[in-house]
Amino acid sequence: MLFKHGRRVGVECKCMDAPIMTPSMRIALNDLRLDRLVVAYSGHRRYALADRVDVIPLVELIGGEEDAVWK
Repeated sequence: MLFKHGRRVGVECKCMDAPIMTPSMRIALNDLRLDRLVVAYSGHRRYALADRVDVIPLVELIGGEEDAVWK
C-alpha cells in the first residue's frame, strides 16, 4: 500500500497477459479502504478493470513516468 496526499493506493503485481478482478482484490479495496488499486502486469496496454481498479504495464511504472500510479 502506498500513501500520497492522503490517498491510499494498493499495488498488486500479476504475471499474466490479461489480469482479471479477483476476490482478494475486492477484499483489499474494502478492508484497506483503498482509494485505488493498481495492478502491475507484464503486458503493454493500460486499462480499467473495475471501479477504482486499473491495470498498468510494469514498464510504465518503472520506465520513468513519475506519476503513473497516481493518474
